Amino acid sequence: MIKEAAKFTGTVIYDVLAAVDSLYNGIEADQQTWKEKSPMQCPDGCGSCCVHFEPEVYEAEALYLAAWMLENQNERADRIAEMNGEYFAHRDGCILFDPDSPYHCTVYGGRCLICRLFGFSGDHGKDGLIRWKPCKYMQPADKTFDAQAAQTGRQYGEEEMMRLFGAVPPYMGAASSALLALNPDDTHPRPLRIALPAAIRKLEMVLRFITPPEPDCPSPRPLSA
Repeated sequence: MIKEAAKFTGTVIYDVLAAVDSLYNGIEADQQTWKEKSPMQCPDGCGSCCVHFEPEVYEAEALYLAAWMLENQNERADRIAEMNGEYFAHRDGCILFDPDSPYHCTVYGGRCLICRLFGFSGDHGKDGLIRWKPCKYMQPADKTFDAQAAQTGRQYGEEEMMRLFGAVPPYMGAASSALLALNPDDTHPRPLRIALPAAIRKLEMVLRFITPPEPDCPSPRPLSA
């Protein structure tokens, strides 16, 4: 993400992008152990969780995605910036989902928080311990476990996961709290189709203010001694 954030160095936007990037990297690191131990994995080329789902996002994660798109999909970002939520009204689910692509997510490197957490993060039960319920589309991993270890549709408690798998998934609430802490006043997430165009327009406006204008003519050559 350093490449995408560098343009905004010295601004509040840079601080937000850097903080979100650090948060996302932390999530990836925390999930790595669980993915290695987990009894369930996403099947190749699935994407079923995105078909009828559209993330509701906070501004910080919308800005991160917008910065990623401006760097990696600039023309597409410009088109989206000119649109509003009504333009996507006919679309069901995530506006960035491509059913014809084997990977489906067209902005994987800039994807939002819930997209990074889903499937490989847990929540807390009333006892304060982590619990995890695998996505119904997941499949048993190619690992040796107890016969009851890899079952979709059931919920696992922390003690059971430690006994069966030797690890637990990261707590998704911690990541959500960390994101909210970046802007405590931003308490109302918006659908991606609304938040993303606004975030792109905001970044483009900031870039216009901080980017030096092109000179009208070449700089004169220094006089000879």
